[in-house]
Amino acid sequence: MNSRVPIVIDTDTGTDVDDVLALTFALASPEVDLIGVTVVDADVDTRARIVARLLGMAGRPDIPVFKGLGRPLGEGRMPTWFGHEGKGILDVEWSGEEATIHDQPAPDWLIEQSHTQPYHLVMIGAFTNFAAALRQDPGLAQHLPHCTVMGGMVHAESFGPQWKAFLDAAGFTPAFLDHNTASDVEAALMAARSGIPMTWVTAELTFNTPLHRHAIQEFRDTATPLGEALAAMIAVWNELPLWRDMRSAVFPPDVVALLHDPLALSSIFNGNWLEFSAHKLRFASENQLFRIMETDENAEATHQVSTSVDQQAFEELFVTRVTQFLDTLSKNRE
Repeated sequence: MNSRVPIVIDTDTGTDVDDVLALTFALASPEVDLIGVTVVDADVDTRARIVARLLGMAGRPDIPVFKGLGRPLGEGRMPTWFGHEGKGILDVEWSGEEATIHDQPAPDWLIEQSHTQPYHLVMIGAFTNFAAALRQDPGLAQHLPHCTVMGGMVHAESFGPQWKAFLDAAGFTPAFLDHNTASDVEAALMAARSGIPMTWVTAELTFNTPLHRHAIQEFRDTATPLGEALAAMIAVWNELPLWRDMRSAVFPPDVVALLHDPLALSSIFNGNWLEFSAHKLRFASENQLFRIMETDENAEATHQVSTSVDQQAFEELFVTRVTQFLDTLSKNRE
């Protein structure tokens, strides 16, 4: 009997490098079975091509890919597009297989698949595809056993003094950093209030979960096309002014990325690196940002919320699993 959890990843792959790291981490993790990928936000054609190539490089061209919505349902900062998307993977020579990008819209497939095979939905981008599917089929949430999201912010006090100084200098509130919910606030509210059991791996933890430079060389040392692509995409990300400025203000110079989305995925097979508690929550929109608040009165839902992370333990788990997976790909090519 297969005990692996069937998952669908809904992603804005291509902008922040953490999405491709999460996809690879999912393929490297025996606890989960990735049965499909849906993409969201801005140029979904390019995002789908990135996913299709990554899956091909990973030896999994059998996993279907679906294009979703490029614009928000309501207010939000979508579409997000910096212009570097695809560099390091679509601009390199690759003659191998790629996953099939299907014509069926992502919301339609999410609904159809929920009636065929219940799955754990992992949303690591804007919540727009899921919200659009809910509009079409309000009963969708009853067909899904669980939803894990990278997003929300409950304990902003977790940000340290470097973060506070950076936010003050930039004129941002901590909630501004919660990009996935801010991308489509209406969609985030719909998902939060849908009735589906949810786990929130919140931004105040993921923004404090770094990946260090040694990982780039470890991925390259596997001598695989995917390892080289991951290293190249991390390098491209490090040249982006937005991340470069944030990194230099908050982190030591050997930090090259943040493991937002891989950390969210890891909650499905949670170990001692990540802790949760049940929170009674209320949700709101305020100044064009999604707000999630802990409350003892008039709660709209009780969901699992991340409360602490062992940064070193998780980074070691992530790098070890991905490197071992890449080594396996290398051996299979011999």
